[in-house]
Amino acid sequence: MFLFFSSSTVNVPLDSSRTDIKPFLGLAFKLEASKFGQLTYMRVYQGCLNRGDTIWNMRSNKKFRISRLGRVNVQNFEDLEKINSGDIAALFGIECYSGDTLVDQVLKKDNLHMVCFFK
Repeated sequence: MFLFFSSSTVNVPLDSSRTDIKPFLGLAFKLEASKFGQLTYMRVYQGCLNRGDTIWNMRSNKKFRISRLGRVNVQNFEDLEKINSGDIAALFGIECYSGDTLVDQVLKKDNLHMVCFFK
């Protein structure tokens, strides 16, 4: 996975080490309508995300507070307080499309978007 700077053509390799030190970077890959609203599945590629954190959708430039974070298993939703790099989790209350890049305040200023080089 590489990060794409939309204001230029510079590709930056991603540091996917499992540490809290790096800024949060995630990718929404699946959306599902549930009885509680839109459920967004995402993978964390860098950093960590805690319940209560604020993230930005780079496509829409909107910010969202993470009110509910968890793992879905069949019909069960397991609430989580924190997810780390490499984790796949589900979020409620995020307006996004599949393929949207989700970042924290640190990466927002860089105008980053994730692109997959696998075809």
